Amino acid sequence: MKSPYIAKRHWDFEEAALSKTNEMVKRYEDVIDLSIGDPDYPADKGCIDKMHEEALAGHTRYTEFLGDEDLRRETIKQYKEDYGFDFDEDEIIITAGGTHAMYLTMEAILDEGDEVIAIAPYYIYYQPQIELPRGKLVVYNTRSEDNFDVDLAEFEKHITSRTKAVIINSPNNPSGKVYSPENVRGILEMAEKYDFLVIADDIYGALNYTDNKKAICSYEERPKRVITIYSYSKDYSMTGLRLGHVIADKELIATMRRVNEAVNFTINSMSQRLGIAAIKGRKEIQKGLYDEYHKRVMYLYERIQRMKNITCTKPEGTFYVFANIKATGINSMDIWEKILDEAHVLVLPGSGFGEAGEGFIRIACTVGIDTLKEAFDRLEKMEIFK
Repeated sequence: MKSPYIAKRHWDFEEAALSKTNEMVKRYEDVIDLSIGDPDYPADKGCIDKMHEEALAGHTRYTEFLGDEDLRRETIKQYKEDYGFDFDEDEIIITAGGTHAMYLTMEAILDEGDEVIAIAPYYIYYQPQIELPRGKLVVYNTRSEDNFDVDLAEFEKHITSRTKAVIINSPNNPSGKVYSPENVRGILEMAEKYDFLVIADDIYGALNYTDNKKAICSYEERPKRVITIYSYSKDYSMTGLRLGHVIADKELIATMRRVNEAVNFTINSMSQRLGIAAIKGRKEIQKGLYDEYHKRVMYLYERIQRMKNITCTKPEGTFYVFANIKATGINSMDIWEKILDEAHVLVLPGSGFGEAGEGFIRIACTVGIDTLKEAFDRLEKMEIFK
């Protein structure tokens, strides 16, 4: 029986697999945790020192409601330098990370019953982020046989008169897929044809291992339909910083600002000052991140090639390996438990990322090579992978 004091719309929310990992990791004393995308790469000390210096200088008070003016200007400069994309100071709002950015976006754009298309496999928390503001999640399932590419003709069948937006997460969590320019342009053309928004969930931009690094916001000179979500968590290895932003049309940003004034008021001022230092030092900081995580995912990729009943494609981005375990004949949820109980290794079930993820497990390379080696030494001893 649910408490009568809980709003009925929360009664049927299912707990995501990711939400269960805090307890599962405690099941055995020697568990190797490859479940959560919390990067272990050290945050840049120079940025931390700068934040301390700025705090001592007085940056501990409220900032402007749209965010620290210097940070917004530095972000505009970054996008112009890196992508040739220009926007104004009233077209960006600083947020407490990517999750907060996505919540503000959904709260700003959705009326009850509006639909948002997610390309599966998709990030676990899109569903509640869409449903909390009374929207409806519509899932378009890509196929592993097609390397998770978007079939534009099939995608188009999911568009209705209530479609308000589509989310493109590239590189994708969990698959690591980097969507092709043809896929992106095709969706942008449909957005124009059917009058919906394109939400670019650009969380792993610095961990793109392909030559296709063009930001979705830069496909058009002044894109009024594109909303860009960004977080410093993965690109700077600062998940606890809780810093991000949204770039969008100024009317949308003004709406998000009004929503945020009732939710978070303003964002941590010290984090925002660190953000300025991070952007200025991004090329050096992100090269270290890129090299380390690319080395790790390639280690797992090569290791998996030598194993039985488990396969994966060459990683295109992120620090995840999305491994196909269909040959075991065991579904994702059951093998998730089996790997934990027999090998004491915690991963995530692919089915937690939508129907397209069934038959897969997501492995987060957020530990060093030596620990990854130990984890896969254990997996190789399991009967199903011998």
